[in-house]
Amino acid sequence: MHDDKRGESSKRPPPRLPVIAPKDDRSSSASSSRSGQLGPTIPPRARLPPRSRTGCWTCRTRKVKCDERRPECGQCSRLGHTCDYSPRLSFRDDTPRVRERMQDITVVTNTIWDSNSPARTDTSAGSVPVDDLPPFAALMTDEEREKKAEHSSPGTYNVVVNQDSFQHLPEYNDESAIKREPAVPLRRASIAATHVSLSGRDIAVEGVPLAGDPNVVVLPRFEDIARRNTFSSSKDLHSQLSPLAKQRFIKEEESDEIAIVDEPMSIMEDGFDSEGQRYSRQFRYVVWKQLVPAELDQMDGMERSSVELLETAARVFPPLRHAMMALAALSLASTESNSRLDALQHYQQALPALQSVLRGPDDLSSDGAFLTHFLLLVYEIAAAEADSSRLWSQHLSTLLRIALLRRDVFGGERYPFVIWWICNIDLDALFSGAGGGEFVGYMLQHDSIPGPSFHLHPLGMDGSSIVYSGELESLPTILQLDYEVTILAVRLAMLAHEFRHDTTFASADYLHRVQAVQIRQSRIYELQESLRQLWLNPAVAMIGQIGNGLPERSIRLYEHAAALYRACILFSHTSMWPGQRLDTSPDYDTEIAVASNQILQMTMKAHAEDRYHCRYLVFPVFMAGYCSTDGGQRMQALDLIRAMEKNSIGRNTSVTRRALATVYEKQNERFMNTGQSLDVDWMQVMTEKELLVINFGL
Repeated sequence: MHDDKRGESSKRPPPRLPVIAPKDDRSSSASSSRSGQLGPTIPPRARLPPRSRTGCWTCRTRKVKCDERRPECGQCSRLGHTCDYSPRLSFRDDTPRVRERMQDITVVTNTIWDSNSPARTDTSAGSVPVDDLPPFAALMTDEEREKKAEHSSPGTYNVVVNQDSFQHLPEYNDESAIKREPAVPLRRASIAATHVSLSGRDIAVEGVPLAGDPNVVVLPRFEDIARRNTFSSSKDLHSQLSPLAKQRFIKEEESDEIAIVDEPMSIMEDGFDSEGQRYSRQFRYVVWKQLVPAELDQMDGMERSSVELLETAARVFPPLRHAMMALAALSLASTESNSRLDALQHYQQALPALQSVLRGPDDLSSDGAFLTHFLLLVYEIAAAEADSSRLWSQHLSTLLRIALLRRDVFGGERYPFVIWWICNIDLDALFSGAGGGEFVGYMLQHDSIPGPSFHLHPLGMDGSSIVYSGELESLPTILQLDYEVTILAVRLAMLAHEFRHDTTFASADYLHRVQAVQIRQSRIYELQESLRQLWLNPAVAMIGQIGNGLPERSIRLYEHAAALYRACILFSHTSMWPGQRLDTSPDYDTEIAVASNQILQMTMKAHAEDRYHCRYLVFPVFMAGYCSTDGGQRMQALDLIRAMEKNSIGRNTSVTRRALATVYEKQNERFMNTGQSLDVDWMQVMTEKELLVINFGL
């Protein structure tokens, strides 16, 4: 019996283990255990392929397969759903996970992301950093975009590149001609040039805003900075430089890498004849130094000069190039007779070229149009004759319109130092009586004159002027001083313009005239006291004691502020209205004499140092000569202005000297007839003799 059971047991099939269900299939194993029965062999379920990460978002949300057909996939087309392929961005903060694994971690937070950031101070608690940049789509460089993004939460701004962004690169194009063509930077609005330097800095490419979202821009051209810095050999690098750059191609002493020193590149260096190259050098080294004397003057080519802004824009903006050549030729006209004809030809080419490229408000707000009108203004002032039309005033009105338009387009001025230069030019025209202060008056009234931290080129990443290490103790104070003196000078010149156009004053009887003079003197005294108080500041007094020990830019700006201050003192006592000197108390004679002497001494020192490009000294010297009662000082003023005529751009300096000589003759004649000459008004003399001076130093 036992044998039968063993035989029966041996005939049974061997037991089978239950099939192990897939890892994610718990239902089959559970049901099998519950039934307690051994079912048939179940084949393992095949793993599904990984879900596509490029399907449309509609299918991915519905968790169905997407055939990824574009612009509308098959699923969405069949069911009538909206097919959505728009990119989705997400950000994950891995800081806690990283800090768990690594203890020695320093977290640098931002007040935008973390309200408990240590960077937030008591004064800034609860505040948001000020974003003074233009709209995101108008920004031109990665640095500007990154700076704007710092003021907002992550993901607010996005830059997108697509296949079209890379099509200009040689490796993505099969045409050999394109492979040999160097990359050329884009232009803003077909006018304003963006630029790429040989060193790879300041790469400017304007993004195209995505429809419906101005904070997402598509980069039409990918600019690879590393590509522009990398050359296969020194021979390849040498072949890409201009002849002038080849002379400055050097090998660093402590490195095997080849370096390029910024060259004094002018817009006519390549592709133009020798005459164009000569005018280009004249503009860079003579004209621009006279227009912007406070910049660093480096013997190796004014490497950090703002003239590079104009040269870069002029490469793709012909009107600006013609304006530059016109000014350069005009500055040579005193020694070369044919240069005046060349200047006129370039000027006549600049105007129609400007009209051909300005087709709308966007074009007018471009850098090229702005800088061209600035140079045309300078040209008209330098070449103006007594009987000529007031074209310079028209350019000034256009510049005011452009400045306001650029402020609306960009949210601020990209070149605030140019606005500051225009204000100073208009101030001179206001002092001479040739202008009414339309530009500077509007800027003052609407508080739009750039502050002192924006007066010097170059500008840093924060938008303010770069102050170098050796200038930290002096330059900020001097910039503020120069700004305050200039603002008070504008107010003084505007007050004089008001007094001189008051028709009731000249026809008033004696009693009313005395009362009017008292009111005028009180208004003038307020400005005089404000000017005097500036120099009582301890920091300003300390800087004045250092003198020549100051850095170069600090010396020039301090000299400008000091000369303008003394010229304002003289002007306020003698030139606010005809015959004012007779109404001025003799108590101020000493202040007038001291200011005149200081101006002459300051200018003599500049001449001894061969600084004939300091044109801002001409008007103070003119006022010193007019106000002085010493014959020696009067002749000295004439000689100093005559020396300043050297390398002058136009005729204003020579006309200023002739005007001063004519005033002397009128004063001598008046003294011979009446025994005094204090009632001689230099503005009336210049008007009678048709001696037009718009800017004393040009």
